[in-house]
Amino acid sequence: MPGPARLQPPRRQSFLIERPHLSAEMQTAPGLITLLMGPPGCGKTSALGHHFNATAATGRRAVWLSLCLADNEPAHMRASLHSAFGHGSVSDPADIRPPDNMDLYIDGLEAIHMPDALSMVEDFMVDLPANSRCYASAHSLRGGTLHYARLRGLVHIVPHNLFRMSDSEAAQILGDGWLPWGVQKLNQICDGWAAGLRFMALDPVAARQLLNDDRGLAPVPAEVAGYFDDVVCSTLSSGELAALMDASVLQRFTAATLASLPDSSCSWRLIEDHVRSGIFVSYLDDSRRWVGFNPAFGRHLRHRLRCVDPGRFDQLQTFAASWFQRNGFASEAIRHATQLTDPALSARIMEDAGALLAELGQGPFVNCDTPVHIDRAPDLPLTFLSQIYLLVRTGRIVEARLSLELLRDRTGNFAALDQEAGQQGTAFARIIEIVIDITEDRAVDEQRIATLEDLLAQHVGTNPVTAASIASLLAMTYVELCRFTEATTVCEIGLNALRELGSTKVAIFLRIQQAAIALACETISKAALYLEDSNRLIQAEGDFGRYEVLATQVLRAELHYEANELAEARNLLTQSMDELQTIGGWLSVRASAFTVAAAIAGIEQDFDRAEQLLRQGDQFARRLNLPRLQQFLLVARMREHARAHRWREASDLLEQADYQELIAPNQGSALHLRLQLPALLEAARLMIELGRPADATGFLDQVNKAFLNECDLRHRFTFRVLTMRASYGLRRYNAAVSHMLEALDLAMRAGLLQRALSNGPALVEVFDWSVRNGRKHNAQISRFVNDVLRGTDASESGSQILNRRPRHGLAPVTPNFTLSPRETEIMVLVAEGYMTKEIASRLSISEGTVKTHRKKIHEKLGVMSKSQAIARARELLII
Repeated sequence: MPGPARLQPPRRQSFLIERPHLSAEMQTAPGLITLLMGPPGCGKTSALGHHFNATAATGRRAVWLSLCLADNEPAHMRASLHSAFGHGSVSDPADIRPPDNMDLYIDGLEAIHMPDALSMVEDFMVDLPANSRCYASAHSLRGGTLHYARLRGLVHIVPHNLFRMSDSEAAQILGDGWLPWGVQKLNQICDGWAAGLRFMALDPVAARQLLNDDRGLAPVPAEVAGYFDDVVCSTLSSGELAALMDASVLQRFTAATLASLPDSSCSWRLIEDHVRSGIFVSYLDDSRRWVGFNPAFGRHLRHRLRCVDPGRFDQLQTFAASWFQRNGFASEAIRHATQLTDPALSARIMEDAGALLAELGQGPFVNCDTPVHIDRAPDLPLTFLSQIYLLVRTGRIVEARLSLELLRDRTGNFAALDQEAGQQGTAFARIIEIVIDITEDRAVDEQRIATLEDLLAQHVGTNPVTAASIASLLAMTYVELCRFTEATTVCEIGLNALRELGSTKVAIFLRIQQAAIALACETISKAALYLEDSNRLIQAEGDFGRYEVLATQVLRAELHYEANELAEARNLLTQSMDELQTIGGWLSVRASAFTVAAAIAGIEQDFDRAEQLLRQGDQFARRLNLPRLQQFLLVARMREHARAHRWREASDLLEQADYQELIAPNQGSALHLRLQLPALLEAARLMIELGRPADATGFLDQVNKAFLNECDLRHRFTFRVLTMRASYGLRRYNAAVSHMLEALDLAMRAGLLQRALSNGPALVEVFDWSVRNGRKHNAQISRFVNDVLRGTDASESGSQILNRRPRHGLAPVTPNFTLSPRETEIMVLVAEGYMTKEIASRLSISEGTVKTHRKKIHEKLGVMSKSQAIARARELLII
């Protein structure tokens, strides 16, 4: 007879994460039996217990039974069922009947491995009356009775993938002190495994070592290792454990790969048995050709083998690198080659696999213990260039430049590279040279543009990664020159070249450039969508290079700032500041990080903090010799002096030679105008604040109007607002109203809520003057002024401001960065005309889950109906 502890859900010492999608899946599941499937520690029992408590709270009768190993004896199983559910005769197996009008909860079917006991409990479940339901948990569906019942529609399975923790849920388990990218990587290592994340939280020091391990050599934390050893490895024979350790070195494999393993006893039948057991080994594709381990479990097995038999580990790594390279899997070949103890063989395999070419595609970072010597560079050009690129990515710019110049000398200005790597060698040498130029902030010149345009023309239609890499650099160059139309076209060329490859590193950079273009020319919402896809690519790419993550994070913070989501922007920038000095980057990323962070501090009336951030930026710029960054910081300092009403300091700064040089007339160089324009705008702002509108007009008249019309629309907004204020101060009221309307149109169209709120009093003043004097305005502008700008606290979150305003049709949407892939998938099907039931069937989820997702979609898009959702999704390029 089971004790009381087995007749109720297990007690929990730690908090329970709310997982409404699981509750909805169980609540609306068809059939009499709902089976929760997944490996140990994934949250099945927690979900079962949560549902049990929710059912009991409604007044419906709910009964719980936790199975144990003793229940493998049929008599013990019979007694347990009778004791828990109390129906029928315990002495007569045929008389153990499920009760009427009751919900049964049976936890731990995986404990039952004896056929008679398993058959007894499955027969008991299948014989449920129509007014009863059974909810059970197991590692896998094993018994024939439940398989047959599933074919008859009696069994609904809640699969393992629904138990995987999302990144937000993983963050709750890990606790405070983790950056978003760290949470993502640990969650990826655990494959969403809840128990693994809890173990990580218990040993954060060991967990953090995994974040800096780009070669996969760091062991899992001791708590995780102990769990695997005690729960999984201890149940295996020595032969089985040795076979699995061999297979784990491959990381992913097919039956053919396994059969080729040297001196291995690991059979495909053994692997299939472990897949069926549902414990940390699974198929990776629908065709069931490829198999892989849970990443944390595979890492643990590899570490065990490396410790007990390093020679065997190296032998298998050599086999894996060679096998994957021969069979056309460049990414895996490089990943294994980086761990070989023979540096010559390692470099040769990486070169044959494509090295830098593969790395910028779908491969891992080329990072070896023993780098390739310059003497071997002519024979291993792509591998040597990969080393230089890694130096750039990790902020070691001086070493990168030195290595590149050595390579130039040894190869006759890179000409000899073509003998070994074909056209790719010279192309990538030029690409890396330009990357270093950009990182060193060497000004764009006509030669760089011509070089990139020629390279793109040569390589479009040849190698897609090469073409896309060139396109990303050319787009960045065009963005710096404010040639946004050309930048847009080049980004499209690069992405079209990659369309057959799936997720690649270079696609991340193209999406970042598209986001920058959208922010400068279109809307914050569109820029947010590009960054959302950049984040998706970063997660899919898997190596979590901080180079891409930081650039995306800084630009995302800038979007939050423009949408007046200051807390979110500040948090992202706080996470990014320390890392700016440890990775490579380019001017716009560095300038945005420091100037936006200082602006937020200034808005929050903390001038000392703003000044501290600007000084940090100055020190950073001086150390890396980045004069243009210093100039951007100089303009930001003028802005913060004026914001803090430090008129004397601002006036002194305006008279400094450095600032005068910025606002001096120029022949029209786009690079100079890009700095001159904000400097003139801040000088004009100071004059307006000092009550000198005529002097402000003088500065505004110096603005190059042709450049203004082509540049970032945020500068156009600021120009319109300042011209409005200067005109109003000079009693040129009609001109002031005209500029006010232009500014409001820009703010509303692009979503520049922070800038509109910061200038709200001045905009409202001119608007009110125009109304008093008989001017009529369209309803949209009037609503924006009255509902958003008038009387609003600018420190309030942008989303709160917009959500609070009265609804007049479709509401403006601030970027929320949370539209999930599943929600996007559902939105596409809704737009195609599918009904809720059809969507549920196509996606293998319940109708309740579809309805929950649709409700969230409506909330995120700020709409009330399906037709509005479709229209908004099309507007935002979601569908």
